Amino acid sequence: MEFLKDRSIILMLLVIVACTACGPNIIRGRPPFISIASLTLEGDQLSADFNISNPNGEPMEIDGIEIRVQVEDAVLTRYNSDFKLKIGANSTEDILVEQLPDEFTQELLTSLESGEVSSLPFHLEGKVNTLADGTLKFRNKGYLYPVPGKPGRFRSATTHSSRIHGDDPFREIDDKQ
Repeated sequence: MEFLKDRSIILMLLVIVACTACGPNIIRGRPPFISIASLTLEGDQLSADFNISNPNGEPMEIDGIEIRVQVEDAVLTRYNSDFKLKIGANSTEDILVEQLPDEFTQELLTSLESGEVSSLPFHLEGKVNTLADGTLKFRNKGYLYPVPGKPGRFRSATTHSSRIHGDDPFREIDDKQ
């Protein structure tokens, strides 16, 4: 009888350990996923609406951001600011960037709008400074497309996303992992 009592205590301890090991794992320290929600060219004004998604299981407090969108060798738009932004866990916030594009950028978007080219490949990269995790870098690739029936409006599709490992700037980690 004593033997059964010892076995039940050991079994109960094993169950407790197994349940504790299977507890929730909160994701921390991942950079935000930043995408182009929309791009609008009206006259000589370029407006870029960026989605900033926090994939972490806890809020992210950003106190600086740098975003650069490049098509071929030309910088389509860039944004650099020390603004403060708090993004809830697993949430998304938007920022709107308005600027005067250069002539080449206008020509690129006009060729896309006219159908001269069907899409434009882009690279979106940058970094955010966070209070909890320091500097987090990101890099995305995708394509810009015209929005049918809406002149001067463009949408994007991201085809590849990676984050740069903080300790080794040459080691990229695909977000598929």
